[in-house]
Amino acid sequence: MTQNNEQLEVNFFKSVDKHFKANRKLILTLAIIWAVAVFGFQFLLMALEEPTPEKSYSVFQSVWEDMQNENATFESKKDFAITTLLVLGKNVVLNPEHKPILKESFSWAIYSMQPDSIKYLFNSEPSVESINQTISSLELDEDGLDKILRDLIPSSLIAVNSENLSDNCKEQIPSIMSLYLIHNQSELTNFTFLGFPFHYWYTAQFLLIMFVILCLIYAVLIEKINKKHDFVEET
Repeated sequence: MTQNNEQLEVNFFKSVDKHFKANRKLILTLAIIWAVAVFGFQFLLMALEEPTPEKSYSVFQSVWEDMQNENATFESKKDFAITTLLVLGKNVVLNPEHKPILKESFSWAIYSMQPDSIKYLFNSEPSVESINQTISSLELDEDGLDKILRDLIPSSLIAVNSENLSDNCKEQIPSIMSLYLIHNQSELTNFTFLGFPFHYWYTAQFLLIMFVILCLIYAVLIEKINKKHDFVEET
């Protein structure tokens, strides 16, 4: 690079030339703006977030005590089974240690709903008969969310050989359900913009647009700085 026909060496961190200082100030200013926009928004999300339960968590809470005491009604068992199945549907994010507990709880709930005459269907690995009986007990249709739940049943049912839910399940189910059915939310996550949740639009689209704008701002301002200091970049 040359300035007034003199060869100059560029050192971003130890620059003494006025042009280089102006360039460094511009770069640092734009970098700070970018950092505040990216990380400041994340800190704002954390500051505003509040634990918000899914509707199904309220259903779980309303039936869990009776399920624990094993004096729940048929409808309560049905609600518990569907809620547990909904959590099993979060397969990708489930802790592998939680899956057996959820499957045992779901299968036991289904088992406890059955007449004594057909309980034997659930004493072994899932069969066409036990799967169909489960679908019938839960009154699942063939479309919408019900279709998804129907598809989850074959991989969620396990053999049940006890009339009682294990103590391990009773101990761990409440914490497992709260883990997967309570989420941190705020006005920034509930508010939608251009059809997207605002926090998603901000991070996935706005920050990309902002980066391009910052690049354009740098190109315009560095040109003015170059002219002000008679700086010519060799090509």
